[in-house]
Amino acid sequence: MKNKEIICVYQDCPLCGDRGKKLKKLIFDKKLNVRKVSFASPEGKELCHKAVFEHKIGTMPFFTDGKKFVVNIEDLFKRPRARKKEVNNGLDK
Repeated sequence: MKNKEIICVYQDCPLCGDRGKKLKKLIFDKKLNVRKVSFASPEGKELCHKAVFEHKIGTMPFFTDGKKFVVNIEDLFKRPRARKKEVNNGLDK
């Protein structure tokens, strides 16, 4: 089974400090392949443009699997919850 590739677009080192320790643990636990991309690289500039204009993300680092763009890497693995049906109890009259 091939590891899932996640792209991390960053300005400063995303794997430094306490946040980096948590991120490294998650990467190891989920068996992810995280490719770091500088925001200043051509690929990073394109991903930043998509993040801001298509996904309303304005901070770094951010993560993408190519489809979803998130600030918190755990959000890539959350499944959308089913919407509850609205109940009309007759109070809207």
